[in-house]
Amino acid sequence: MRQGRSGRFVFIAQWVLAVLLPLFFFLGRGLVGAQLGWMSVIGVVYGLVVIVILLGPPILTLFDAPVRTQRRTRVAYDVASVILWVVFLLAALTVPDSGDGGHLDTALTTWTGGAVGDAASTAIFSVAAILIGLAYLATFVIGVAGIVRGRSSAQD
Repeated sequence: MRQGRSGRFVFIAQWVLAVLLPLFFFLGRGLVGAQLGWMSVIGVVYGLVVIVILLGPPILTLFDAPVRTQRRTRVAYDVASVILWVVFLLAALTVPDSGDGGHLDTALTTWTGGAVGDAASTAIFSVAAILIGLAYLATFVIGVAGIVRGRSSAQD
């Protein structure tokens, strides 16, 4: 598992985006055209939990000695992290939301003038949610693998 040039960016961005992505998902999407409803209330209640969960893999990288000393993450971790971030943004733009008056438009629905309807937006979000889970799992597994590899190379 080698370290690439993008590793320094990811090493720093992972901390910032672990906080900003949930904030954008629950509240900030209103700034790009989505109507906010109950999902923003859920964000106020559970947003901190999501932030703590997203901080898991970055914390793991601190236990990987080569990553910690060079402040540069490994290439596989970089790829998994970037996929996680991009899919998280896509999910924020397509998350179905509703208020007391019924269904509210997503940012994607607003941007396309309704051409991408509720069903399509929900389908895109469903795929994005699965990909978020897989990408998060990949970052976690790669982080643990980095720790194991870093410790085994330190013992040699």
